[in-house]
Amino acid sequence: MVCVNNLEVTIIGNDMTLSECEELILEKSDEVWLVPGGYELLGALLKGARPFPVGISSDNLYFQYVKPCFGIFALWLENCREIETLKEDFLKNGFKKIK
Repeated sequence: MVCVNNLEVTIIGNDMTLSECEELILEKSDEVWLVPGGYELLGALLKGARPFPVGISSDNLYFQYVKPCFGIFALWLENCREIETLKEDFLKNGFKKIK
């Protein structure tokens, strides 16, 4: 498992509520998938009880990350090479596409 700190992400929102974070991801993305808590996204474990929005726009990936004791962050991974692999995995696992 990878720590999210080891991914070359940019924080585009911090100290947010879940709703604020989800709205930002929806706004930035052309397509959005609901991914369950416990899913390993690029090796980083998404923590939480409810599904997380993961957004895709071209080769950019947007997702929220809950870091205990620090809060909720909206993250952006530019030029993500794994976009197609992620989409295939989302489809294979039956994740819901909401946008």
